[in-house]
Parts: sequence; C-alpha cells; structure tokens
Amino acid sequence: MNILITAGGTSERIDNVRSITNHSTGRLGKAIGERFLAQGHHVTYVTTPQAVRPVNQANLSIIEIETTKELASTLLNQFEQQSFDGIIHGMAVSDFTTETTLSEDIFIEKLAAKLTNDNTLNDLTSLTEALYHSLDEIGQTVQQAKKIPSGTDRLLLFLKKNPKIIAMLRDHQPQAVLVGFKLLVGVSFEELVHVGSALLTKNNCDFILANDLEQIHDKQHVGILIDATGQTTTAQTKSEIAQLIVNKVEEKWRSQ
Repeated sequence: MNILITAGGTSERIDNVRSITNHSTGRLGKAIGERFLAQGHHVTYVTTPQAVRPVNQANLSIIEIETTKELASTLLNQFEQQSFDGIIHGMAVSDFTTETTLSEDIFIEKLAAKLTNDNTLNDLTSLTEALYHSLDEIGQTVQQAKKIPSGTDRLLLFLKKNPKIIAMLRDHQPQAVLVGFKLLVGVSFEELVHVGSALLTKNNCDFILANDLEQIHDKQHVGILIDATGQTTTAQTKSEIAQLIVNKVEEKWRSQ
C-alpha cells in the first residue's frame, strides 16, 4: 500500500523570531509510520521540524512543513503526483494563524481614529457594527517588523481561523482509506465517541482515533478507534494504537 501520514504539530509565525504552536511530539505518528513500514508499505511522512519521526529507510519519504498553509500546499502537491491507498491524518494542525500584531498604544490609536470619524454611532447596534468593521480593518494591518519590539506592556495578537485540512482530503483522494484524529481533554468515553463519530461523518472518514489528553502519560495512551458503523475498539498504548490502525486500514483496503 501507498500510505500518507501527517504527524507533529504545525506552528504559526508571529514574526521572524516567535511562533505559536502546540505540544504535539509526533510520537504516535512515528509509531504508526514504523508499523506500516514494518509491514512493507511505502510511507510518505509529512511532519514538522521539532517532531520525532521514523529513521530514514527504504520505502520512506519525509517532507517537513511548519505552517498550516505549507501543510495544505504540500498535500495538494502530493495529491497531484500520486494516489494514496491510505491517509493517516494525525498532525495537530493549528486552528488559527496569525493575522497581525500591534502594541496596545497603536491598537488604541487606530481604533479611536476610526470610531471618532464615524458620526453615526448613536446606538448600541451601530457601535457594535462599527467595532466589528474596525477590528476587521485593523486585523488586516500588514506586520512590518521582522522582530516585534518588546517595549510595550501589552501586545495584541490578531488570529484568524485556518481552513480544516481534514475537510479536503476525501475530495482529493476519494479512493483512500482515511483515518482522522480527535483530541479532547477531561471528557467521558461517551463524549469522546460522540464527538469522534460526528467528525467522522462530517469529513467522510473511514476511521477516527479519539483520545483524551488526560489519558496520555508515560507509557499509557488510551485511544478509541471508531469506524463508520459506530463500532469502537480501544487500545492502551501508542504501540497498540499503531498496530490497530495498520490492521484496520489494511483490512478496509483489501475489502474495497
């Protein structure tokens, strides 16, 4: 099988020095990749600079990205070049990317200037609409500094929503066995399955691996693999999760 795996965590640049990222290490993705490779499959492994990854070997192609935008363009490029039998989308993708950054003084000056010039702000509705419009305009301010000065008491960081990468996978690779991931924190088994199943249906996945951050520590990593029929299988470690995913993907691929 020809397998695509995404793993690690994207980061979004604030300036040339600072970034916003998450705590994903890529360890689960590494375990899954190694298991597919051990079964003789070819793996294209898309990951991030700080994440762990399988050691270089035959049948393994590693591609590094940093931002969500780079991830999207890399995947689209890969989809133009080859067809995948299985896609394991385990990367922790940033929900938001940076739009611009302003010191509190500059922000207040810009907002005050915009509102002062508007003579129609005589009720709550018009004021609210003006604030939204002003924030939208200020958010589009181009960040000029390569390194934002630290001489301000408050720094206002504007974030805008990233597109959902998982939403585009089925459209571009309709033949692939698609596995998505969902991480929640401090929820019940029932809630994990409910949210995971909703994600599966929304994005037309074959499987979702739902897990709770509070059940990931040391050698333990509890993961619930949900299929399209709602059936669940629980694994207790990264190694067990990796083997479970490989088995299910192979089984689904053979039955197609």
